[in-house]
Amino acid sequence: MADPTTPATGGGDGGAAGPPPPQDDRLMLILCYLGLLALVPYLFARHSEAVRFHARQGLALGLLGVLCAAVAVIPSVGFFGALGIAGCVVGSILGIVKSLAGERWRLPVAADVADRLAL
Repeated sequence: MADPTTPATGGGDGGAAGPPPPQDDRLMLILCYLGLLALVPYLFARHSEAVRFHARQGLALGLLGVLCAAVAVIPSVGFFGALGIAGCVVGSILGIVKSLAGERWRLPVAADVADRLAL
């Protein structure tokens, strides 16, 4: 039986909490999940693998948010677009919290899109 006081380690996806990010990376990690501002760490923070991971994922989440906003203006399916926008907002909040805690949690849809954004 596992000891309940030790945190579970994640699989290959990450997810396990690591050490907190350096103070220099904290602002970049927050920018990663603020829509188009994710371009700043995506383009300029090449020194930190954690920032690059979250920047790709945050940029993918922002692109999905724009797609959901485009769907939201269509009358017959607008409700689903609005749900997608709400999901992107929740994903952004979770992304900020998890990244500042040192976790590499893969957002369900955005992580797959982010894998295709790797440069």
